[in-house]
Amino acid sequence: MMLNMNAQISIGAKIGANFADTRVDGLLGNLAPEQTTFTGFTAGIVAEIPMSDAFSFRPELNYIQKGFTVSQSFDVDLIGIDMEIGAKARTRINYLEMPLLLKYSIGSDQAKVYAIAGPSIAYAANATLNPIATFIIDFNLPSIPVNLDNNIYNRWEISGVLGAGGEVKAGNGKVFADARYNLGFTNMINNPIVDLRIKNQGFNVSAGYAYSF
Repeated sequence: MMLNMNAQISIGAKIGANFADTRVDGLLGNLAPEQTTFTGFTAGIVAEIPMSDAFSFRPELNYIQKGFTVSQSFDVDLIGIDMEIGAKARTRINYLEMPLLLKYSIGSDQAKVYAIAGPSIAYAANATLNPIATFIIDFNLPSIPVNLDNNIYNRWEISGVLGAGGEVKAGNGKVFADARYNLGFTNMINNPIVDLRIKNQGFNVSAGYAYSF
């Protein structure tokens, strides 16, 4: 395949939401409290370098919030009324992420659909734990910083990305939107003493604008 001489390099920005989850392995994983999806924020800058008429290289540099929420609850009989009492712990981890993606596009100069896939490298900058007490309503307690330098945490993460999206021409650039799935290959938490291993995974959607040079 020959490179279209009219193909242009694009640079842009995007913003979106990340719906993070985790995979828990090990003996303690079977005994862990119920986990639910953590909804976080993501934003970043995007470059697109044409390789052929259909393929391009798409490196990105993103800020992305990942994490998980664990909860435990039980019912009590209070003056003849069945009440639920419990607690939640919401962990948020702020990552700097660099996906190195291959993009395949089909369509016209005005509108295209595309698929993206490739590896991603991320670094956990910081993390917080937000305890929540539950009694009829949720009560947010003060956040607690998480020490990511503890030996059980791994700041670096290698993952795989697979997604699809679309774009339309707008002025000297294009408006784009995509959805993608991110699967972590490395352990975010690895505690050999209690046989607990946790990996990130998640689904995110984003939209942005890229200017073509």
